[in-house]
Amino acid sequence: GSTIYPGMQFTSVFIHDFLQKVGYPMSLNDVCCYVPAWFGVIASLFTGLLAYECTGSKNVGAVATMIMSIIPAHIMRSVGGGYDNECVAMTAMTMTFYFWVRSLRNDRSWMFGAVAGLAYFYMVAAWGGYIFVLNMVGFHAGVLTLFGGRFSFKLQKAYSLFYIIGTLLAIQIPVVGLTPIKSLEQLGAAGVFFLVNIRGFVEYQRIKLKLDEEQYQSYLLKTF
Repeated sequence: GSTIYPGMQFTSVFIHDFLQKVGYPMSLNDVCCYVPAWFGVIASLFTGLLAYECTGSKNVGAVATMIMSIIPAHIMRSVGGGYDNECVAMTAMTMTFYFWVRSLRNDRSWMFGAVAGLAYFYMVAAWGGYIFVLNMVGFHAGVLTLFGGRFSFKLQKAYSLFYIIGTLLAIQIPVVGLTPIKSLEQLGAAGVFFLVNIRGFVEYQRIKLKLDEEQYQSYLLKTF
């Protein structure tokens, strides 16, 4: 229908049909009971991967996975039989954050921005809390663009892929519709999309015209 987020239901039916095809039949009711536990495990693993990506430490990744698996806020969304949108959405959220950070690892990893966009689409399909995910990624990209000299072409490419793919797919969800391009609380991410591409254009012109630092700063101010 046009009033629900269909991600959880589609996920359950897909798992049910997949198990039937590989010779491990399970009733749809049992699948629905196990989905929170299965996806709780996946969410914990992606949290660990996110921590590892940020720190480069396997120990930190392992500790983050353990903490995620036992904190009450996650347990209440990953208990068998607790079939609710959040049980799938937590996995989609951690997937989006992980693939977004992964897309910034090096100059060749920006393509993971597309995977982050797909994970974000899954988040949109599963739960209305997708706005938090969009704004967190947008905020991170905006801060890197404006402060600390952290802007790079990989950031421009990764965020552009994330935003374009994620938004184009998100508006296909009936309950969401054109909200991503009309809602005030989601316009910040759209603003960051234009910001990173304008900054990318300025950086390209800096290289092309071989501007020195003073000329570059003047050009940057004029552009904005």
